[in-house]
Amino acid sequence: MGLTTDIGAEAETPTEFASLAALEPLIDKCVHCGFCLPTCPSYVLLGQEMDSPRGRIYMMKAGTDGRMPMNDSMVAHFDTCLGCMACETACPSGVRYAPLIEETRAAIEHHHTRPLGERLFRRLLFSLLPYPARLRLFALPLALVNALRDQKPVLSLLPRKLRNLIELAPDAKNARAGSVPKRTPAVGTQRLRVGLVTGCVQQVFFGHVNDATVRVLAAEGCEVLAPPSQSCCGALALHSGRDEDARTFARKLIASFEDSGLDAVVVNAAGCGSSMKEYAAVLAG
Repeated sequence: MGLTTDIGAEAETPTEFASLAALEPLIDKCVHCGFCLPTCPSYVLLGQEMDSPRGRIYMMKAGTDGRMPMNDSMVAHFDTCLGCMACETACPSGVRYAPLIEETRAAIEHHHTRPLGERLFRRLLFSLLPYPARLRLFALPLALVNALRDQKPVLSLLPRKLRNLIELAPDAKNARAGSVPKRTPAVGTQRLRVGLVTGCVQQVFFGHVNDATVRVLAAEGCEVLAPPSQSCCGALALHSGRDEDARTFARKLIASFEDSGLDAVVVNAAGCGSSMKEYAAVLAG
């Protein structure tokens, strides 16, 4: 009939999944055993296979094989991932899910156009959260937001996404104008010189944690340096697929500590710490 069938041939990797194709060895380590399912908050809550680590890895493979397009439905399943990495601890095959979800989200940011409202919302968040000075200015309207928590009738009139943000917002009364001292001497004999990453949301709304960290380090004989010039570590950008922003933030943070003669860099925020441990991969090349 003049028709050619090429059943055994593999489909070419679509352009939008090209960067993910390099991670296929990680994708192929998943044996779909299901040990990750009960550890995944989004799967436990939603009960859908595609909202589990196993399901998302299946979609990654389908995307690189050219069997599944990068559409709104696919992207929505990756958006439900909290990035908690509980699945990595449970996985008997040692699948490294973190680089997979980060690279997938980067591919989504580069090749998928979100609805206008969602783009504006995400731009607002990324223009605010990584910048402590802007967060401090946000504390005043945040006090009004906090007051809305007890006004259930008013809350019920707001869009769901806005209601969720209000319920999750930190308490404005904890916002502080300054950070920890630039230098805190060791108590007694100095054993180490360490740098403290003060964070963004951490230093503005959870400054007492930084204060406690400095006191403990100083009591243990550490001189603590906290350069006021330090920037965001890039965790928020990295976990959201904004890879170029993540690299920019990472370079700035490294530069702020680079010439301080430190024995160690201390991080007390889990999201910051997990991202900084991946700097070698983030800045590869």
